[in-house]
Amino acid sequence: MRGWRLWHRPPALPRTPASSSGGAAGGRPGTRSIWTPGSANYRPRRDDPHQRPVLVVREQAEGRLRRGHPWIFPRDVRDPEAIAQYSPCLANVQSSDGQSLGVALYNRHGTITARMLSQSAYVQVDTAFFAERLRECLAYRERLFPEPFYRLAHGEADGLPGMVVDRYGDHVSLQLTAAGLDALLWPLADAVEEVLRPKVVIIRQDAPGRKKERAPSRREVLKGQYRGPTELRENGVAFAVDLLNGHKTGWYFDQRDHRALLATLAAQAPRVLDLYSYVGGFGVTMAQYGSSRVLCVDSSEAALELCERAAAMNSVGGRVETRCSDVDEFLKAAAGASAGEREEFDLVVLDPPNLGRDRGHVPKALRYYERLVCSAATLCARPGMLFVASCTFHVGPEDLLGAVQRALKWAGRPARIMATGGQAADHPGHLALPESQYLHSLLLYLS
Repeated sequence: MRGWRLWHRPPALPRTPASSSGGAAGGRPGTRSIWTPGSANYRPRRDDPHQRPVLVVREQAEGRLRRGHPWIFPRDVRDPEAIAQYSPCLANVQSSDGQSLGVALYNRHGTITARMLSQSAYVQVDTAFFAERLRECLAYRERLFPEPFYRLAHGEADGLPGMVVDRYGDHVSLQLTAAGLDALLWPLADAVEEVLRPKVVIIRQDAPGRKKERAPSRREVLKGQYRGPTELRENGVAFAVDLLNGHKTGWYFDQRDHRALLATLAAQAPRVLDLYSYVGGFGVTMAQYGSSRVLCVDSSEAALELCERAAAMNSVGGRVETRCSDVDEFLKAAAGASAGEREEFDLVVLDPPNLGRDRGHVPKALRYYERLVCSAATLCARPGMLFVASCTFHVGPEDLLGAVQRALKWAGRPARIMATGGQAADHPGHLALPESQYLHSLLLYLS
């Protein structure tokens, strides 16, 4: 494709000839020669649906897959040894009685063994396949957002499991969140070029789950020259983000609607405390919409430098103060201050990072939320507002509400629920995958 000649691409891995006995050269007797890349540095061969290995699932998984669930777990695979030798690879998924269930990307090391790409095993997974999916994604986003700053593709919900494409104007950041997906990098990247023609493309293969699945971590520029930080606009506010070294792909588009909601309350919240502020998404927005004093607290000096830059870009530098501190230490110091010295805020924003992806992490995460909310509530004015968000997997809205109830009872702060929320529309949920609705929030009025 035009434009991608700027990339440095190693030569394609040569095809291994099959032996006369029908087995793979150098492989096990009686097996087919199926090329499976061990690194994203190699350009994959053209996908052939008739040459894929077969992944047979147990009866317990058949109904779930037919209803559209996109994941296959290790316990669902009928004969793991039969396909393990090909990992990672595209595989045709079949029921125990031989009925076709579609095509999936298989990786034997994954906590999710396979991710469904299509319920038809006859589709060819190539650049055209991804380009069609991306055009559908683009049509949906362009109906919602007037400017090209959004998540273009959100994994399973957009038919691109484990893949993220974030658009920052003429810059695009790709994120492959699981092992095995690296084999599809080049067809996906070519599709991005075909659909968007971006000036810069960055690949982020550094999601936490990759280490667990024995996948290498890397960040690099695939196309163009990146001279970050990159500017974006959201809700009428300008920000600066680092696409190469920042959190996720650089920005949290999923909090867009929450920032818009709080902006409507700026007149009632002249004093704002933004905890875990990162580059000032909430804090700078509040200052831009009328809050007179905003304190942004984060442990990253680099993030706070971008926060200060965003404040200057929006001509609100005099209203925004940054403080580099661990949030726990900041709250501990605030709690130890005397009543006369303790600063109060009309709005406290509490948006901690993901506290774990496994169900076993939930009890610990809820205890942490309780401590945070209890401490943050002591800094809320009387009356005041508290915004709490959770992006921790398996922590549902009821779990979050329960933790907040307990914390406010300990803090002695009666409260009303003003609003509840979730991720923005460019982070759609999957109908058959409740886990895809991962972001939950509460806006509370504290008496």
